[in-house]
Amino acid sequence: MPDLPSLRIILLLAGGLLILCIAAWFLAGKRRRGVKRSASAISLDPNRSPLRVQKVPFRSTEDPANPDKITDATSHKEETDCVNKQRDLAGSLDALAKKYSLDEIILATADGLLLAASRNAPPAGDIARYTGMFAENIQPRPPGIILFGLEYKGSHLVGIARGRDLLIQEPDPDMVRETKAILNRWI
Repeated sequence: MPDLPSLRIILLLAGGLLILCIAAWFLAGKRRRGVKRSASAISLDPNRSPLRVQKVPFRSTEDPANPDKITDATSHKEETDCVNKQRDLAGSLDALAKKYSLDEIILATADGLLLAASRNAPPAGDIARYTGMFAENIQPRPPGIILFGLEYKGSHLVGIARGRDLLIQEPDPDMVRETKAILNRWI
């Protein structure tokens, strides 16, 4: 019969071996499921081509004397200065949202924390959900939502644009450029 101290050593070694086997099993399972990308790995997918939409004229309501006058939608965009003629960051984002016919624009960190919004602060759950969708590149996205990525001073940010009548879900490059200019102005 083995003595008591050697039995304890054998039990301790067997327990340690069991713990190592369980840890290896969990790590192997995590590797099979795939590790989520880190926030610093967020970038635009080079294989995704944005949808291009033909410029379509719309009826402008700005000239009530001539209701038959048709104006190009891009001519209205250039009139608004979203960067310099606003009082604060929220005002600039609100002007940008109006310029691109959106309900609101939200800027958040890649991990889902609100940075700024054009209107009242949206629910934190929505921001976390949309930034997660952007990080995982989940398609199709909910109707009326445009998600776009920005890099600002080494931080990865996610832009969330909401609009009821959005026909496409790809960001306008000019809107992204102006969003960066607004960040440079206010932050």
